[in-house]
Amino acid sequence: MTGGYTTLDPGADYESVGFETIANTYQTLLWYDGVKSDAFVPVLADRVPSVSDGSISADHKNYTFHIRPGAKFADGTTVTPWDVKYSFTRTMLFVFGTPGTSGWIQSQYLLPSFDPADLTFANVNNAVTADNASGTVTFHLVTSVPELLWFQIIADPLGSSIASWRWLEAHGPGLAWTPLGFTDYQKYGDLVNYVPYWRDHTMGSGPFVVDYVVPGEAVALKRNVNFQAVPGIPAPTVERVFLQYVESPSTRELSLESGQADITTYNPSSRFDVMQRMQTAGLVQIEFVATLNLFWWNFNFEIAPSADNSVPSDFFADLNMRKAFFNAYDFQGYIDNIVGNKRFGATFAQTFNGIVPKGMIGYENLSSYDVFNMALAGQYYNQSKFVTSNGGWANAGFTLTIVVPTADPVNLAAARAWGDNVQRLGPPGNIVIKTQVLSFRDIIANMNPHANPMALWFLGWLPDYPYPTDYTYPMLEPGNALTEYGGTYPAANGFNISYLASVGEAAQARAAQNVSDWINASLSETDINRVVQLSRQAQREAMLNLTIYVPAQQQYTFFVYRTWIQGINLEGNPMLGGTDILYNLLSKAVGASAAPPLTRSAGLDAVGGFGVPLPVIALAVLAVGSRKDR
Repeated sequence: MTGGYTTLDPGADYESVGFETIANTYQTLLWYDGVKSDAFVPVLADRVPSVSDGSISADHKNYTFHIRPGAKFADGTTVTPWDVKYSFTRTMLFVFGTPGTSGWIQSQYLLPSFDPADLTFANVNNAVTADNASGTVTFHLVTSVPELLWFQIIADPLGSSIASWRWLEAHGPGLAWTPLGFTDYQKYGDLVNYVPYWRDHTMGSGPFVVDYVVPGEAVALKRNVNFQAVPGIPAPTVERVFLQYVESPSTRELSLESGQADITTYNPSSRFDVMQRMQTAGLVQIEFVATLNLFWWNFNFEIAPSADNSVPSDFFADLNMRKAFFNAYDFQGYIDNIVGNKRFGATFAQTFNGIVPKGMIGYENLSSYDVFNMALAGQYYNQSKFVTSNGGWANAGFTLTIVVPTADPVNLAAARAWGDNVQRLGPPGNIVIKTQVLSFRDIIANMNPHANPMALWFLGWLPDYPYPTDYTYPMLEPGNALTEYGGTYPAANGFNISYLASVGEAAQARAAQNVSDWINASLSETDINRVVQLSRQAQREAMLNLTIYVPAQQQYTFFVYRTWIQGINLEGNPMLGGTDILYNLLSKAVGASAAPPLTRSAGLDAVGGFGVPLPVIALAVLAVGSRKDR
């Protein structure tokens, strides 16, 4: 992914590129047991809490974790309950950071509400208590939360990773434990105030530690010599990992073929024939992974002024205009020919509608609503406010730009094909649809409430936890009159109840309020059947009736790796999104490839504990953009 990560600070990062480095350098209290998404192993905790042992209260509002004795950060200092409290406090204080952070995941159950007025010293401080003497930390939740759901949230590296508070304060501003101190600290969750050292360095207890970075180009990891393996979390067998963000597919493929790269990830389906030829030659293996990843095109209801678009800010606040663009999109042609399912005889993606993905509880197949119909698109277009207020379709010309992440040839082709269809809605030359590529990091930086200049843009979602609310809240929850902050995407694209009412869309505002009511009811619901019912109501209203997005694909990903790499089959946990790699699960034959592409200093051929040279893994990475917001 050109542009690289947003930040390596686990309290502020919320995107899929930074996730991989954070997941390899930090640890959480619990982690998933192998490829299971409903079973856990203790990591920084020394046991999985239960009601029977008293560490979970009968009402499921208080969860106590005992910290594993002797757990160490990479600098050799001891992991303490205070480090846990400090880390989760930062996550809560950064909850309203821009661009959006992962803090909503933990805060939805640790704070009374998402109203900034509830981000008080008392609420934040009392949400987590630490007892260094007993070695315990307790989470005090505002509502009953099932064990499975809270454990999934606790296992998320974004927002739930444990950082060293001493290291944070040694290399950045301290957190004053006062009301004023908490208020002042919140600004460090904003991109404009990121602390450079926190952004590009790590201090966790994971199997690796960041050695150095080349901003926007590469990350170099080295083995954490103080890492302590536990059951289910093995010690690394490689000394170093080099991640390079390479835009050119041919450069990545040549690196793989020559052996300079061991693995390529985020491989575009348009280049699958090249990978197949290398597989036939016996150089590589290809591993397909089913995912819970969804990608779609975002309508911006409140477009900030820019030279890229001549449309009014409320252009897509009009439901007719959104439906016109929706019906001008060739859904099946995209999957068959542009993504390439039919062309290559493989499954790279499948169609979807709704927002809960196939494979997750609560999934409902609504893809039959994805209808490509240019006649219907024309009807909606002619009924839109923009057209009627400009005296009809012959006079209603405009220029609009579709934004696609850099180095994504598949969706750039899709944007151009879609643009050709939309241009047919008006007289020749009357509608001009352009395409623009932006780095993933720049797209994220544009996603600010009331200030997003992108009119129509491609991005997606990888799961934080496999539960319906992880999709309905961040993708469908609208903002309201009290705050511009709704879910991660609605906040960035102007799907706001008060805004819709202010531009004369009262019916849409009422429908958006229904969506909000159903989602918020699901957040405090412990009956999974009721959660499913509420989630389906919300997604039908938002996706089918309000058409707030144009669905693109539910992704199947594939790793391409040299035959000397072992352990890729262990990377199938759906919480890794089929794209991220835990490097301590991999092994590599010593001397199997050429020298790694990154060299900053001598001494790269480090020696393991028994005097055996440990191998190095080098990757060429190309990412389709997605928030994690994972």
